[in-house]
Amino acid sequence: EAGRANTSGANNNFLGQSAGRLNTTGSSNNFFGNVSGYCNTTGSHNNFIGQQAGCCNTTGGYNNFFGLDAGRSNTTGTFYNFLGQNSGRSTTIGKYNTFFGDNAGYSNTTGCNNTFIGFAAGFCNTTVSWNFFAGELAGCCSNVNYNIFIGRCAGRFTTTGNYNRFFGAFS
Repeated sequence: EAGRANTSGANNNFLGQSAGRLNTTGSSNNFFGNVSGYCNTTGSHNNFIGQQAGCCNTTGGYNNFFGLDAGRSNTTGTFYNFLGQNSGRSTTIGKYNTFFGDNAGYSNTTGCNNTFIGFAAGFCNTTVSWNFFAGELAGCCSNVNYNIFIGRCAGRFTTTGNYNRFFGAFS
């Protein structure tokens, strides 16, 4: 079933049960892991490594998802880098997010231009943009934009507010 629907896509590598199963014309993709890139039809220049990594991607391109369920819900988002189990798991559309760490950016759906680094950094964020969170559970909040939270649990309980700068553990 890997690459079964491919009609004219070129330079693809699909390895794993149903990897790239619905790809038709998408090119230059690498899908390694069961069900990775399953729904991709025309998306190109993607690297999905891990079981169900990028499995809902349809037309999104230039994405790198590494880890079990990384970028799992992405459909049309582009220029993403998700590294870690469940990183960016709920992301569907948007651009330019970078999530490194297990569960980093887990609840993000449509936010853009975010960088979350560390275990569960930005975990609860849904539609936020232009944030930088670094540290375990840093920025585990929602509805904030243009923030910088650095340190373990920094800004963790901030639920609204923009242009904040928090540095240090539990700040």
